[in-house]
Amino acid sequence: MMKKTIIHVAPFALWDSGKGKGRVSTYLPIKGLANNGYDNIYITDSSYASPDDSEQGIQVVKINNPFADTRFSNTKIYLLLFYLPIIYPLFIYHAIRIQKKHDVDVVYSHSTNLAFVGYILAKIFKAKHVLRLYGIGMVSAPRFLHWGLMRKHAFGYPTDLYIIANDGSNGYEYALKRGVPPHKIAFLRNGIDKPENQKKDERLYKELAPNNETLLLSVSRLAETKNIDKIIETFCEVSKTLPNTRLVIVGDGLERKNLEIMASQLGISDRISFVGSICQKDVVRYQSVADVFISMNEISSLSNAVFEAMSCGKCVIALDRGTTRDLIKDGENGIVIKSYEELKDAIIRLLSDSSLIARLGENAKSTISTWPSWEERVQIEIEMINSLCENNTPSIHNRQNGKN
Repeated sequence: MMKKTIIHVAPFALWDSGKGKGRVSTYLPIKGLANNGYDNIYITDSSYASPDDSEQGIQVVKINNPFADTRFSNTKIYLLLFYLPIIYPLFIYHAIRIQKKHDVDVVYSHSTNLAFVGYILAKIFKAKHVLRLYGIGMVSAPRFLHWGLMRKHAFGYPTDLYIIANDGSNGYEYALKRGVPPHKIAFLRNGIDKPENQKKDERLYKELAPNNETLLLSVSRLAETKNIDKIIETFCEVSKTLPNTRLVIVGDGLERKNLEIMASQLGISDRISFVGSICQKDVVRYQSVADVFISMNEISSLSNAVFEAMSCGKCVIALDRGTTRDLIKDGENGIVIKSYEELKDAIIRLLSDSSLIARLGENAKSTISTWPSWEERVQIEIEMINSLCENNTPSIHNRQNGKN
């Protein structure tokens, strides 16, 4: 196949916090495309991005945006006075500069916020347009409502292919509701890296639990919608009943400082480990030492961190949001709670019954055993892009409720 070029426009970095840390669902498909002969130009305005993230087949281009990845970037003022009139044209400008050196075959928009930019660029370059969404993030908080309007309009631009992650936020149904024909929607689960060695990392355990404490684990970006503050508040109450317990929080983000202040004010800083962002290959080490994994995601708990925990045979406590219950069956392969108020009792119940933890963990591992690997997931996307570039209709894959 002749070398082809894909331009990606995204509001987030290729990696969350440095190379190899987070965002495997972004990086791995792009890496797969690079390995299959595509040149990928990744344009982003994220403050976490760096040209050093570039590698063979992937060039990262960073737009200078002083307000990216700040709380101000979630406001209506930012959208109207900065993002639309300034950042949009910058994306287009950088893409056109690149196009002078490359014939662009495909334009990827990696969020609803940049769907219009991708659509315009595809028109300019006479290229195919792909809208790649990592769920649809149905957040009802007033501060996010203007971005909800952007999401609504994103489905109104003619697009050749919609690749939507099956993250539990009902993206497939939403796309249909917005009038997208089913033959253009690839509704895919994220893949997982199934651990080869699930042996407990004793060295890490001693570091995190010097007094042989029981470990509760959370792995996610430290963002408002992840509700890590609710986990910390609940842990404070749990620790009064079960003092030989520690909470390990893996991840980084805008909320980290606030969460650390909260832990200090509650007087439990010495019992919480804020690990920060870690390389993806090290996540399994932290999963190996945990007794219980907690996910309080406001949108859905069908995230890679949950998949990885289940794959490692961990018992998961998840909040009942989106289609979480399609994967986690309460009392069978995990615990699903309807509200944060139920979290304390769920934790205490589990930590008081080691046999229950073991049974739910084993069932979780069995449930996730048929989950697609990242290699399978990436290959599906490569085949669809190959078809687009050959002006053929891609074979669409939809994976819902455990079915292909």
